[in-house]
Formats: sequence, structure tokens, C-alpha cells
Amino acid sequence: MNMILSPRSWKFDDAMKKFLLLTLMSCLLAVSCGPMKHAIHVEMRHPSKSGVNLDGKIVSVVYLENDDEIATDFNEAMADGFAYSLEEDYGTGEGSIGIYRMRKMPGSNYASKDSLFNILMDTGADVVFLFDTVSFGNMTVGGPSKLAYKVSPDSSYVSSATIPFTMKMYCFDAMNKEEKVQAFGGTSMARPEVYSNGKDDSTVAKAKAFKALGAEGWNAGLEVAGSFKSQWKNEQYSIVYFDSQKWYEGLMQAEQYDWKGAIDTWISLLDTNDLMKRSCAAFNISVACYMMGDYQLAKEWLDRSDKDNKLPISDAMHKRIDARVR
Repeated sequence: MNMILSPRSWKFDDAMKKFLLLTLMSCLLAVSCGPMKHAIHVEMRHPSKSGVNLDGKIVSVVYLENDDEIATDFNEAMADGFAYSLEEDYGTGEGSIGIYRMRKMPGSNYASKDSLFNILMDTGADVVFLFDTVSFGNMTVGGPSKLAYKVSPDSSYVSSATIPFTMKMYCFDAMNKEEKVQAFGGTSMARPEVYSNGKDDSTVAKAKAFKALGAEGWNAGLEVAGSFKSQWKNEQYSIVYFDSQKWYEGLMQAEQYDWKGAIDTWISLLDTNDLMKRSCAAFNISVACYMMGDYQLAKEWLDRSDKDNKLPISDAMHKRIDARVR
């Protein structure tokens, strides 16, 4: 026989009511008194595909010249485009990367650490990029094609030229603990366009194509710089807080990426004998220092947090900091 319980069957005696009330109050106190975790999503800058980290460093670009005027002009344009692209990516402002011309001396080894270190010292930089002289292959120029609209009275035709070139670039980062020279290079194709009245012979067309190589050098510099631009990744970081006005204030400042203000708030919360709260405040300060790029200070604050009361999320933060300070 099945028994059906009516609403009247759900009766509690006074002892049961007290037990449930105490249980509920304990749960509420556990929620309100214990630390809570809030996730903040941040776009973080990471080193480039090349592995070279330029963030916060003074950079200089040097290009070598020789008796080949065309190659030197191409090299200059490539260095200009390279520096311009990095300035845009790192937000350092136009002209913040110094560009220097240097005569290539026979027998000199510009790929050596000593050579690049001396150049770096002369330019006052932390990182130096050196563009070796470029070498060109054989140029080919296609037949002229009539334009729909004249560029100028004697430029109603355009011819596309192709010329292979090989470049080498060396990088030395004095702030990298490994202190090694990194070499980059490869072969690509420049494609300058030649405008004419349609009657130029191949010699004239090639001469015009060589003169138009400057723009191609600039584009080559932009392309090379792509390997040294930052990579951005969306990452999640934890902020720990308690149910009180001051902790909420620090949380809101972190949400608004006001890390300096948040640090001031969390420092004021360190004045307590509660080891858990002190640990949480120190942990948050570590996160803020990390966000501001001071990884060594972030490590010090995280160690301080661990000393008071190591949080379960501490190890993950240690890994992030260690990856930055290597």
C-alpha cells in the first residue's frame, strides 16, 4: 500500500527547527565571513613569435651601407618600416626607436656578440637590431599594360617588375640572461611597379624599377617586424575578497583596471591579525603588480601571502610570474 503524505504531515518539532536554523546561519556565516573569489578577464601581452621580448625596453635599429646605392637605399627603407611597425605595436611613439646608418667594413663579423654589444653601447639601447647589406637577384620586367587613367602625361602604361632579394638581420638583447645573438633572415620577392609611356626598353624599365625599390624596402621592413610584434591573449585572473565595504572597493578598482588605486586599498587591509585576510590582501597586491609589469615585486608579495596562509590559487600565480621573469 502506497502512503501519500499530505502537507499536514510536514511538521517539525522545536528541536528540529532550532537545528535547521543553526545550520542555515552557519552556512550564511561561512559565505559571508570566508574569502570569495572573483574572476577578471584581461588581454595580456606576450612575447612575439620570435621569442624576443621588447616590452619596456629601449630599442635601436642599425642598417649597414656599402658602395651599392640601391641596396643601401633599400636597407634604409627596410629599417624605417621595421622601426615604424614596432613603434606602433608597442605604443612607444614615432621616433622612439633610434635608426642608425653604419658603414660595412670588410672582414668585420657583425653577427658576433662583441660587435653587437659595442653597437648597443654606442646607441644607448637595451636591444639592437642590425640589418646586414641586402643582396639582389636577377630582375625581370613584364610588358607594359595600358592604364585606364593616366598617372601623368608620360605615364599611361605600367609594368610589373620582380626581383628576389636576400636579407640578414641580427638581434642582441642585453637584458636577456642568455646574452646570445639571434640571427634572422630569408629570401623574398620585391615587386616594384614602373610607369611609362609604353616605349621604354628593358634597360630603362629596369633602371626605373630599381629606383622604385624604396617602397618595397619599407614593405619588407613591415613584414619582418611582424615576427617581433606582441602576441595578445585573453587570460583570467582571480581577485580574492571578503564581504565588507573596503574589500568591495578594491574589487571594483581592479575591475576598472585601476591597479594603483587597488593596491592602496589592499595595503590598508594588511593591518590585521587575521592571517587569512592578510594573505588575501597580499595575494591581490601580487596580481596588481603583475598587471603593472613589475614581476619581481609580484613575486615578493606572493611569497608574503604564502607565508601568512598559502591560498589554493597561489601555485598557478607562481607559474605565471616565473614565466615572465625567466
